[in-house]
Amino acid sequence: MRRGAGNVSELFVSFQGEGVHAGRRHLFVRFAGCPLRCRYCDTPESLVPVDTCRVLGPDGEHRVPNPLDAPTLTLEVRRLAASAPPLHAMAVTGGEPLAQVDFLETWLGGAPLGLPVLLETAGILPARLARVLPHVAIVSLDLKCPSNTGERARWDEHEACLAAAVGGGREVYVKMPVDAATAVAEVEHGARLVAAVDPGIPLFLTPLTEPASARLTIGPHELERLHAAASRHVADVRVLPQLHKVLGIL
Repeated sequence: MRRGAGNVSELFVSFQGEGVHAGRRHLFVRFAGCPLRCRYCDTPESLVPVDTCRVLGPDGEHRVPNPLDAPTLTLEVRRLAASAPPLHAMAVTGGEPLAQVDFLETWLGGAPLGLPVLLETAGILPARLARVLPHVAIVSLDLKCPSNTGERARWDEHEACLAAAVGGGREVYVKMPVDAATAVAEVEHGARLVAAVDPGIPLFLTPLTEPASARLTIGPHELERLHAAASRHVADVRVLPQLHKVLGIL
C-alpha cells in the first residue's frame, strides 16, 4: 500500500448495533485488515485488504478503488453524510482500524466530518491507540476471551489500551463477546481488569450469534452466570445482543 493511503472495506449508514449508543444512527467507516482471527468474526471479508471500497448510499451502491488517500476518503464520507442525515457519530471500525494507524492518524487529524468519532477497536495495540486518541470522542474497546476467540490471551494489551483511553473527556465502554464456550473465569478476569482501571466503565456482555443468523450461541442460564461473575467487580454490567443482527441490517 502506498504511503498516505488506506485500505477501506466499506462505507455505510446504519444503526449502531452495540454498546452505549446502540440504536443511534452512525456513519460507518470500515477499515480492512486485522491481526486477529477470532473464530466468531462476523466481518471476515474485512480481515484482509480488499481491491475496492463499497459505498452504500440511499440511491444504491458504488465502488472506489483501494487504496484511498485522505482527500478521497473524506470526499466519499462527506457525500454519504450529506445524503443520509441525521447522524449521531462517525464509527470507525474494521477489521482493526489501528492496523493502519499512520493513515488513520492523518485522516482523522483532518476532521473529515465534523461529527464525534467513535473508534471500535480490539484493544490490542496500545501505542497505536494513543496516537489517534486526540481525534476520538468515544472508544468502544473489546476484551477478547481466549476460550471463544481461539486466540492467545491479550489481557496485558487490553489493560494498557483501556488505561490509555480513559481520561481526556472521552467516553469509554467495554464489550466482551460471549458464547456457550466462554469461560466464567475469563469473564471475571476481564471484569477485574476493567475495575482496576475505572470501575465506572460500562461493561457489555455481547451474546454472539450463529453465522448469517440472529440465533444466539449462548442461553439465558449461561448469560446469568457470566453476568453475575462480572458484576462482582463492575457496577454497570449489561447484556445486549447485537442490535443490527436482531434487525437484520448492516
